[in-house]
Amino acid sequence: MKKKNLITFGTGILILVYILYTLGPQRVLSAILSARPEYFLLAGLFYLLNEVVAALSLKVITSSRIGLPELIISHMCGMFYSNATPGRIGYYYTAFSISKKTETSRSGNIGILTLFQGINFLIKVFLCIMALIYFSSFIVDTESRVYLLLVSLFPILGVFPIILALYTNFLNKILIKIPILRNFIEYITPMQDAVRGVDREKILKLIILSLFGWIFMSVQWFLLAISMGIKNFTYLTALMIQPLLTTIMFVPISPSGLGLAEGGSALLFRVVGLTPANGVAFMLLVRINSIFIDLFGIIDMKIHGKG
Repeated sequence: MKKKNLITFGTGILILVYILYTLGPQRVLSAILSARPEYFLLAGLFYLLNEVVAALSLKVITSSRIGLPELIISHMCGMFYSNATPGRIGYYYTAFSISKKTETSRSGNIGILTLFQGINFLIKVFLCIMALIYFSSFIVDTESRVYLLLVSLFPILGVFPIILALYTNFLNKILIKIPILRNFIEYITPMQDAVRGVDREKILKLIILSLFGWIFMSVQWFLLAISMGIKNFTYLTALMIQPLLTTIMFVPISPSGLGLAEGGSALLFRVVGLTPANGVAFMLLVRINSIFIDLFGIIDMKIHGKG
């Protein structure tokens, strides 16, 4: 597992180094260092609001025995881990943290988090389609059109497996036919039971809260663009660019899409008439800003360590 993590991390670094070498590392570094600290901190505040909204979503569908402050810390620690793992799979730490705090089933909480991610993917499908329509008016080359189309379709690839696994017995039927995987059914069933106990009203609340999270996170991105002095980067651009680039972060090639998201940001900046170097610097600044806030989540690890 450690070897695999090193390979994926190395892949991300190689992609990023290639992009920096192509665009000029000095220009990217200069753009990052030009960020005004007051806007950087204000952007972090809106990212924190996004994290609170995400924790509220978890509160809606998890055990009532855990308070919102505890959920916020669990979620932030999960997000911190997710930055270091391909496909952001490290976020499932949140399920283990919630299970320990509430003494509830780990499998059940993993199922709940999978539902949470599935709803986010479903929303990203519609947001990416909106972004595709928005950016289409700027696009003149085929390369950019293909890129946007692929990114817009990617969330669909995430939604359908989740629906099949949680709401049908399709996965169970496959696992039972494979002796080496048959024992996993005892973990899959509690996940399915937990998810099927979430009613439509709660799912509607999750959708509404996810949209609020999109709005707050887009404010974070808009403020970071302002901090760098990027002109012609409107809040509408932030709203449209955010679902596309956060979707790329789930591609399991490198930790949190390292390199891939920066390349995507360079392309999208070029599409709207901005410099690719600023696009890479912007995406790196988004990562730094988000990790800076999620770093407070390590409090959760210390609590568990003492426990």
